[in-house]
Amino acid sequence: MRWRSWSPQAFEEAQAEDKPILLSISAVWCHWCHVMDETTYSDRHVIDLVNEQYVPVRVDNDVRPDVNQRYNMGGWPTTAFLTPEGDILTGATYLPPNQMADALGKVATYYRGNKPEIVSRVLEGRKKAGAVSAASAGSLDLGLVDRILGNVENAYDPTYGGFGGAPKFPQTDAIALLAEQSILKGEPRLLEMARHTLAQMAGGGTYDHVEGGFFRYSTTQDWSVPHFEKMLEDHAGLVGALALTGQGEILDDAVRYLDTVLRDPDSGLYAGSQDADEEYYSRDAEGRAGLEPPYVDRRVYVSWNCALAVALLEADLRVGRPQLREHALELLEAIFTRYVSAEGGLHHTDGVGGQLADQVWGLLAAVRAGWAERAQELLAHLDQRYGDATLGGYFDHAGEDRLGRLEDPLKPLAENSIAAIALHELGDVERAARTLESIASLPRQYGLMAAVFARALDRVRRPPVKVTTLNGELARAALAANPYATVEPAGDHRAVVCLGTLCLAPVDTPEAVAEAVTSRV
Repeated sequence: MRWRSWSPQAFEEAQAEDKPILLSISAVWCHWCHVMDETTYSDRHVIDLVNEQYVPVRVDNDVRPDVNQRYNMGGWPTTAFLTPEGDILTGATYLPPNQMADALGKVATYYRGNKPEIVSRVLEGRKKAGAVSAASAGSLDLGLVDRILGNVENAYDPTYGGFGGAPKFPQTDAIALLAEQSILKGEPRLLEMARHTLAQMAGGGTYDHVEGGFFRYSTTQDWSVPHFEKMLEDHAGLVGALALTGQGEILDDAVRYLDTVLRDPDSGLYAGSQDADEEYYSRDAEGRAGLEPPYVDRRVYVSWNCALAVALLEADLRVGRPQLREHALELLEAIFTRYVSAEGGLHHTDGVGGQLADQVWGLLAAVRAGWAERAQELLAHLDQRYGDATLGGYFDHAGEDRLGRLEDPLKPLAENSIAAIALHELGDVERAARTLESIASLPRQYGLMAAVFARALDRVRRPPVKVTTLNGELARAALAANPYATVEPAGDHRAVVCLGTLCLAPVDTPEAVAEAVTSRV
């Protein structure tokens, strides 16, 4: 089967031949994607049907998250049937050969026999899509922080940790929300929920006890039977959560995996993922010695690397790991050297233009690293290429590619929340609030996934707090009292605390810095 890339040429071919598009969204690390390639897409009958009646297009989820966001059918692989213009006819996830052959025949027949109905439905759908951006906006309800926190608490599993039943994902922003709110509300039980969750994950089957590192998620409630792929994106969130909860021993072992397997020692950049391999990971160290390790996707994803850099900087500040700060700065230097576009923004990966996640995580990383000039340059690009000048907030891609549903403007909740956190730490509270207002109607649709919005919203209602010190003890005291404080490692053994634009007199004891970062001058 001759897969086409997501490109104008593929869409032009489909339109010229009046054929529907078969869109397959897969990922290098996806086990069932490999199975579908080895079975369904290797079946001669399926190949013949596709070649005769479709234009097949293959998209890698990690390379084009904007395409995935608009076309994913509930998991990977995604099998989507589209009109030649890129509108969805129907779709599924994994399909074995017989089901796929049946679907190919039925969809092609439906497309040929119902074009007027399809056109009418598509036009109606496009009218609704045009209102999506405005519909996501709303006023900020500060009570939403407590309601989202309540949802997290209600979903918490007191026995095994984590949230809900099976399958069970890490939900690192929910863990971080618990840890932060524990400090702010003076409720130790919230921190215990976060710590228990991470300890259960690390102590069970979701952690690789031989080579280190977390698997992607558990198929069971007790974390015992994982999906075995290991993702850099997940580890960025987990390292940050481990730092927030002060679990240095687990953090060190997870970083050991990252540095041993995913990190390129020459560049300091981290690979995107390592494949799932149940046979390999079910063995002990001796049993693995004779096997080829699972494949590592060496492609560098800018957003994931920047998110990891943020987590490594957090680890240094909160649990005292100066070598991780060095790794973070080396990593960011490589990113800002190799992946800056001619327009001033960050690319997504080699040969692929940037997306919103790359810009906002790059911005937050630059802010946390103390790189003011680079942060301002990236913010200018973010506003110019991704910003909504009318309603505020940011669209998920810069708009060069408008094929199919990419014409529909989307403001993703997570990326806009990260942008708001970065803006707040830059001292632009008004623009941070406006960014959250642009997506304020979305959290009710997201359940636990709205935890990142709650973390951003709670910051916006407080003045930015900056602590300048070279004293690690004072930095940790500041963060233990106010988890939203940002620390700039400069100055001397004392700490200077700035609340918004007001800077207080230097202090030199943990008690004094804790009092300063919690004051409301």
